[in-house]
Amino acid sequence: MNYITYLRVSTDEQKRSGLGIDAQRALCLNHIKHHEGKLCAEFIDYESGRKVTEQARPNLHIALQLLKATPNCKLLLAKTDRLARDLHFISGLLKENIPIIVAGHEGMSKLEWHMHAMIAEHEADMISQRTKQALEQAKSRGVILGAPRTKIKRISALGGKAFKKVTDDYNARIIKIMQPMVNNHTRRNRHGKQPDYQKIAEELNVIGIRTYRGQIFDYGAVYRIINKENLNEKRNKNG
Repeated sequence: MNYITYLRVSTDEQKRSGLGIDAQRALCLNHIKHHEGKLCAEFIDYESGRKVTEQARPNLHIALQLLKATPNCKLLLAKTDRLARDLHFISGLLKENIPIIVAGHEGMSKLEWHMHAMIAEHEADMISQRTKQALEQAKSRGVILGAPRTKIKRISALGGKAFKKVTDDYNARIIKIMQPMVNNHTRRNRHGKQPDYQKIAEELNVIGIRTYRGQIFDYGAVYRIINKENLNEKRNKNG
């Protein structure tokens, strides 16, 4: 059996320290070893379990797309809530018969999945409720909530950098899926050997891979990702 592992942490502290990732990875690898399986790919997101869109959790959606394109493969999680704290989202995956399992529970039924998903969503609701209560108490004590106006410009700039990093990370994952396609669809023209960007775009669309913004691929989108990746490699080599 082939496995794609998906790991997730949410808080800034976890993101800086990697808290929880190593433990999740160990659980998943032990499960694969116990079942004499093979690890095909690992994906990691640093985001809340309530956010399940492609923009918020790009690597989760790449993992699901790759899973659909890989025969005899399952998505492996350390815990149910690492997938999501959203019952509707998990129910949708179960309805599509997406092969998702939790480490140590290879044969978990749909009923068990729904029960675990309900608990995960309930925990998220309780966390949200406690956060709102804490903010209300702080406001009642005169604490000014939100960013100071003097820092809004800097925070906005940081947000732009964060968005760029997320898109770059997404495209770095996509390029790994593209690479075999580049090898298969390369043609010679007056400039030498060049990838056939249109054929690569068509193949990505056939297997359900989408751009970071959830759009279908076209010639331009493939061209930008491949050539940007090549430019980054040249910069890294040049130091």
